[in-house]
Amino acid sequence: MIPTPPHLQAKAAEHDLGDCLRRYRRRPGVIGTFFAFAPLAGALALGIREGDMTGALAVVLFVWSPLFLWWCVSTRKRLDGGLYVFTGGFAEVYGRKVPHAIRWAEVRSVRYKSTEYWFNYIVPLGYAARCTVELRDGGVIEFDGTYRTLQRLAEDLHTRAS
Repeated sequence: MIPTPPHLQAKAAEHDLGDCLRRYRRRPGVIGTFFAFAPLAGALALGIREGDMTGALAVVLFVWSPLFLWWCVSTRKRLDGGLYVFTGGFAEVYGRKVPHAIRWAEVRSVRYKSTEYWFNYIVPLGYAARCTVELRDGGVIEFDGTYRTLQRLAEDLHTRAS
């Protein structure tokens, strides 16, 4: 059995989801990580170009520090969460919040779609994947490529929901 946080145990008991079978973790965001460390590189370039590290120190103290702290908090929430698969359904967790706690009976279909982006049919540029869960009440929940094993997650949800 997978250890679950207390707030998720309460939500799972409220929705009667059963025992936790598997947890799918998320990875840190690439764009947020880039923008968290870009001011540091800019401060270094500013210090080298100007020859005076006072401006670079000001950028590090007043721009980079709050941005880096925000990145640490949001990344921690993202990594503490994830998707928990239970015997009776699944729950998505972000930090201490549980945005979705869904029973298997509420799931209509699960679809996985991946797209590769190529330049001139020779050079691969990127890859995007998405798992879409359609609910019986008409709602849609989408999971993107931030989950480490999205294809396995989609297969697991599909087999348990059907």
